[in-house]
Amino acid sequence: MIAPLRPVLAASAIALAAAASLFAVSPGTAQKAAAPADWSNRVSQSQVGGHVLGNPAATQKIVEYMSYTCPHCAAFDQESDPALADGFIAKGKTSLEVRNFIRDPLDMTVALLARCGEPRSFFRRHHGLLASQRTWMTKAGSLGRDGQAAWYQGDINARLKRIASDLGLYDELRRHSPLATNAQIDACLANKAEQGKVLAMTKFASETVKIEGTPSFTINGKLQANVYDWKSLEPLLASR
Repeated sequence: MIAPLRPVLAASAIALAAAASLFAVSPGTAQKAAAPADWSNRVSQSQVGGHVLGNPAATQKIVEYMSYTCPHCAAFDQESDPALADGFIAKGKTSLEVRNFIRDPLDMTVALLARCGEPRSFFRRHHGLLASQRTWMTKAGSLGRDGQAAWYQGDINARLKRIASDLGLYDELRRHSPLATNAQIDACLANKAEQGKVLAMTKFASETVKIEGTPSFTINGKLQANVYDWKSLEPLLASR
């Protein structure tokens, strides 16, 4: 004889109700919605070696082509902080990639120092070296042509080390990377792979993007005409 189904179904219903109660959230323990991610401290590297601040999948991708010896680049870095990071990058819809445009051996020296260390701390070194630009550029100017002659002669690695030494850039880098030793800094200056990336970005900016000065900006791959500072870039970002 087949047993009645009603008691079995009733027992199953009780068991399911008991199981469900284990996963129920009481009114007093309701879970809060997860806070939106803050992308303003996320750093990654692009395929060409640029450093990207923000969401790599952002729908609005800014690329800044910059030179460390360019006063306008230092001004942009100061004027856009913190509005760019807090107002645009943090939300995940905008990212900023910094790419190098090298003018001379001094530019190469500082670019390699900014890249000397973990990629995640790149922007700390980047901001710091631009903030002190006037100091080390003034030292460079005080040396005159005769004092800078050694910067343009002989082995490239020796020249870069001489520039860093003449301008106090070993100590300047340690302000932003306190644990860096002279030997580690020398290794960064002599890093052929990093030198190659910096030169390749410069060539790409000149021959493919066809920038006419620094800083120059592209948004989603399109060069922005007559945009060289935060005042002219910000409205373009806000309108998208």
